[in-house]
Amino acid sequence: MLGWASFVFEAAIFPVAARGVMKKRGHEWRFLLPAIIVVAVTTQVPFILTVVYSTLRWNLARPDLPVKFFGLQNYLYFLSIPNFRELPEFYTTVWQTILLTVASLAVCTVVGLLLSVMLDNKVPGVNIARTLILGPFFVMSTASGVIWKTTFFNTTFGWYGVIARALGFTPVDLLSNYPIPVIIFLFSWQWIPFFVLVMLAGLQSIPVDLVDSMRIDGANWLQSTFLIKLPIIANHVRVAVMLGLIFIVKEFGLILVTTAGGPGTRSYTLPYEVYMEVFNASNVGRAGALATMTVAITLVAVNLLYRSIRKRGAAS
Repeated sequence: MLGWASFVFEAAIFPVAARGVMKKRGHEWRFLLPAIIVVAVTTQVPFILTVVYSTLRWNLARPDLPVKFFGLQNYLYFLSIPNFRELPEFYTTVWQTILLTVASLAVCTVVGLLLSVMLDNKVPGVNIARTLILGPFFVMSTASGVIWKTTFFNTTFGWYGVIARALGFTPVDLLSNYPIPVIIFLFSWQWIPFFVLVMLAGLQSIPVDLVDSMRIDGANWLQSTFLIKLPIIANHVRVAVMLGLIFIVKEFGLILVTTAGGPGTRSYTLPYEVYMEVFNASNVGRAGALATMTVAITLVAVNLLYRSIRKRGAAS
């Protein structure tokens, strides 16, 4: 089920891109047909299966109950509000997912842009710095989560605990008391290198003549960066945000190995709740419905960003 949740995020994006290629390239799209078939099979088939399973009553813990068609009941289980004084857990999970994603994207965009501008200079050691800054992007999320949890955030023998006691403070368990800020920090640490990679590519694609013209005209660093360079790479920033949105929303390993969704459900996200519905509640139908709604929410956001990129491209 988690594999389907990962696949279906790209499921509805593919047809849009394919139609654009076919429309612009004419008959040349035939050369892309083998790749189109492979991508369609590996994305659309799992997505269709997820939608089908979301309409079934299928509980793996109850083999005595037959698998039967359940209609939209699995969706209503999450969406219905029986008591207006207290919203269901699903809406809290949606809010936490949005909060984690938006905050992480904001941090990645701002810090990634600043680092990209710093690395877009010919100074000694800049190539080494560019290589090192990409390091977190190539570390598995589960591995990085375990390393951060044990070597840094541990209040007994982690760096945080040792430094806090050395300074005369009593270390507070950050993972238990501040799970959302910690996960935002970890998400940002994991994906800032990706934003740097995309934005730095945009900065380095700016013509040298334009950069020389800015210097001749007397533009200072702030003016050349925020008034000239940033508007030029605006599409690169949007692409980084769009892809980062897809990657961060479906991030699961960091939460599993650090907070495990806790304390309680304070750090639940939609993909994590899909995992819990399958491996804790053993309910395939509800997990399928939750995964489908997660895809729908994500695709709405991705579609808005995609349209803004196309609109800017057409205007320019």
